[in-house]
Amino acid sequence: MDDLLPKLLFFPQHPPPTTPLTDTQYDEGIRAQITAVKSLSDSKLLLHTSSGESVLDFINPAINTVPYAFTLLATINVLQKGSKNVKGENLWDNMTGFLANFDPRQIRYLGSELSTIIETVVEFAHRSGQSSAAVAPVSGALLRYDPTGGMLTSKHLVLVKLALSSRQWADAIPTLDNPILYFPTPQKPPKSKLLCNMANPPNAYITSDGGFSRKLKYHEILEYFLYRGMIYIGTRNWKKAQQSLEDVFTFPTKEGAVSKIQIDAYKKWILVGLLLEGKTLGLPKVTGSGPAKAFHIIAKPYEAVAQLFETGTAARLKAEVDTGNVVWQHDCNMGLILLVLAAYQKNQIRNLASIYTKMSIQEVHTSTTSAETGARLPNVQATETLVRSMIADGSLRATLSAPPSLVLSFSLVGQALSEPQFQRELAASTTQIKALTDEVKHTDHMLTHEKDYIKWLQKQKSNGKNVVDQGVSGMDMDMDGNGDDEEDLMAGAYR
Repeated sequence: MDDLLPKLLFFPQHPPPTTPLTDTQYDEGIRAQITAVKSLSDSKLLLHTSSGESVLDFINPAINTVPYAFTLLATINVLQKGSKNVKGENLWDNMTGFLANFDPRQIRYLGSELSTIIETVVEFAHRSGQSSAAVAPVSGALLRYDPTGGMLTSKHLVLVKLALSSRQWADAIPTLDNPILYFPTPQKPPKSKLLCNMANPPNAYITSDGGFSRKLKYHEILEYFLYRGMIYIGTRNWKKAQQSLEDVFTFPTKEGAVSKIQIDAYKKWILVGLLLEGKTLGLPKVTGSGPAKAFHIIAKPYEAVAQLFETGTAARLKAEVDTGNVVWQHDCNMGLILLVLAAYQKNQIRNLASIYTKMSIQEVHTSTTSAETGARLPNVQATETLVRSMIADGSLRATLSAPPSLVLSFSLVGQALSEPQFQRELAASTTQIKALTDEVKHTDHMLTHEKDYIKWLQKQKSNGKNVVDQGVSGMDMDMDGNGDDEEDLMAGAYR
């Protein structure tokens, strides 16, 4: 192995040269290194040095990502063939360490290799009965590969399924929080857009023929947004759950048709809206009349629950829920339904603020009822406990005086943020706005200059369609995502 080290480590130069390489020089150098390392057999990559170390023992994946990745793959290949000459006790640490530390610039040239390593980590976790352990490494790798988080890939679908099956939601959130702006397409970026140019957006180096992600089917895109919404439900983030579910049932469809996935999302969206706002949310304006009609018909039991939540009594709401138990269980929404029942009295208490400025706990007790039982809470102490919990979690803007008076004073202003909290939220919002602004500028440029998109516009005009009025929702897409217009639009808008 000692004589092979120069071949493995010749690029990138370390320490870096005083004059940084141009993108062209970097591209030539890393491509030459990949060719050289690929020419080595697995057996050569797995040789030990004269001091008894393997490549994975002394190479830093953050500096020499290319040789580390290929040596890691060689180890995986040999172990999968059942070889007893290679020890795999450190394989998990090697793989997860690589996913956490690979160089974001070098990895752009190793899409297929990174994909294989991620898939092996997931498979390894499944076989060991610890699927939850793979969520954080996969989520972190996706953000290292695409720091913007704007490209939806097939690995995102792997992540949400993994997080849902293991109930390890929190580790997936950093990736899921990023708005999706692109879908992978087979088009290769122009030669002028070198992979190593770190200013390029993700669609310049992540394509469906680049090895990291295959082209997503129509239903897979819907699945991602649905599963993401379900993860937000699991973390009780009702606002983001509502937004993600909305992304599902407002996604463009052909001739007003709706899929089962969209219907499932709409049903959950109704219940999440009750938990978020205490009322039925209005359908987004982009929802077509055809889909809207289908949603109202198929989700009628859910809309009945929503109407009773807003205007009915606790007893009537409980009766409606009991009548529809088979429906909720069949749709796997019983958990959400139970949360809605628990939220009914809390919503009643919050609504008292629109009528009163102050109330005694005794008055709150006699003025509200529980939909979980269809009656008042058993005693005033139970109502006090409920009110205190609402104040503590921030869902009720009020203060409660000390015993024995126990007077509830409603506040129209929420809890004030501390200066550090305010600064953190302001900084986070500023960063996100800047990132989105940059992506909007990039997309505007594509929609103005890309020949594929211009071709699509001309096609729509020749068909007598008003593209300005219809926007993306007017595209002619079949349910499998194979329509010609979809191909044209995806190529122009997402390339």
